[in-house]
Amino acid sequence: MSDLPPAPGRWETSVQASTHHQPLSEETEFDNAQVGAGSIIEPDVLIGFRYHPDCGPAVIGQHSILRKGTILYGDVTTGDYFQSGHYTVVRAKVEFGDYCTLCNHSTIEGIVRMGTGVRIMSHTYIPSQTWFGDHVFVGPGVTFLNDRRPGRVEDAPTPRGATIEDDVMIGGGCTIMAGITIGRRSFVAAGAVVTRDVPEGSLARGVPAGVEPLPPDLDSPNNRRLTCQPLDLWHPLASSLDDLRWPADWERDDVRE
Repeated sequence: MSDLPPAPGRWETSVQASTHHQPLSEETEFDNAQVGAGSIIEPDVLIGFRYHPDCGPAVIGQHSILRKGTILYGDVTTGDYFQSGHYTVVRAKVEFGDYCTLCNHSTIEGIVRMGTGVRIMSHTYIPSQTWFGDHVFVGPGVTFLNDRRPGRVEDAPTPRGATIEDDVMIGGGCTIMAGITIGRRSFVAAGAVVTRDVPEGSLARGVPAGVEPLPPDLDSPNNRRLTCQPLDLWHPLASSLDDLRWPADWERDDVRE
């Protein structure tokens, strides 16, 4: 972590302003939100949506980027270097640590805790009462659930989502059942349907997912340069476009007509 930029202090001053593609030079107050210095707010973003007359503001950390179509309710708090993709929705009472990412067309239904370095890829659904530790990666198209028998039980208990502990890797297209715990450093293979607890340091795969010890090549924490990226590949402040190249075997001369 020493080679990553430190998360700066929270607020500097307060001004009335708005922005589109240029970073804010200082903390800015919107109608129902505080946005930290160095953040970029693209057009058609709604921050601090007033879902209730008594709701509090959204508070966005420094050096964040909210992309077109993002909706953040009031009572949402993010750390520094928060990144949202296009058309993401975050309902109230969600707390993000530093270096969190929520990619395109993903939804968080509210009352969710995210630690530091949680990266959620596109088209992911996270219901209320779901808990994430630090340095968690969730692939695209993952569905988390918070009720095993929805609408079929009288006096049903409060829905409860999954608990995802530190350094968990969840592959694309998985379904994570309500109320389970996925233990530290576990790896959930793409397409798995996880219906029971996964012990620390395990591999879960299949439908329904079976559990086995991690193979040696997967038995390590998630790479911090993956979970704590201050700028993603498409960030307007990225140093260059040199990484946006087609692979060598995709040369135009090789493309068939």
